[in-house]
Amino acid sequence: MEQAIVARSRTGWNSAEEELLQRAVDRCRAAGEPLRTAFMEAAKETGRRPNSVRNHYYASSKTTETAPAFLPFSEEESLSLLKTVLLAKSAGESVRACTLRIAEGDTRRMLRYQNKYRALLKSRPALVDRARRELQEKGGHIFDPYAPSPAGPGRPRKAAAQGDTEALIRTLCESLSELLRRSANQTE
Repeated sequence: MEQAIVARSRTGWNSAEEELLQRAVDRCRAAGEPLRTAFMEAAKETGRRPNSVRNHYYASSKTTETAPAFLPFSEEESLSLLKTVLLAKSAGESVRACTLRIAEGDTRRMLRYQNKYRALLKSRPALVDRARRELQEKGGHIFDPYAPSPAGPGRPRKAAAQGDTEALIRTLCESLSELLRRSANQTE
């Protein structure tokens, strides 16, 4: 005779189960283990399915987050960010490396700083100029983000399209002549 498996119906989580899950998560994080291990442990202890435990954990963590979805920069924070990045650029450091350093390795914060810096360059040139002036008063050369970048090593950037058709044809003819000369030298 077949036995019917009766599933135990659950409605909600009690405080003991919540604490058990939190202890398992804390232990796994401290040990550097994946959260999946904590969900498996909590499922075994509570008689729930691991996916249900996982879903509950992430659903409850969303409701307990207190950080706002959007945290605007204050005027002082914007000015401080500009000064920090401009000094780093003056020392030869990239914007990405600088923002990653001030974000202490947190890539989400790094992207937030990097995006804010680029937005300030685009929309607040007066604030950028103010930051540069304040830094220059302390002495030394400060990076100018609006100055054209000098040609560096590697392949030159493409020039903007010019309206001078004759110059374009002249450049094209010179390039073709050079290619023909190289081709003739290779076949000899």
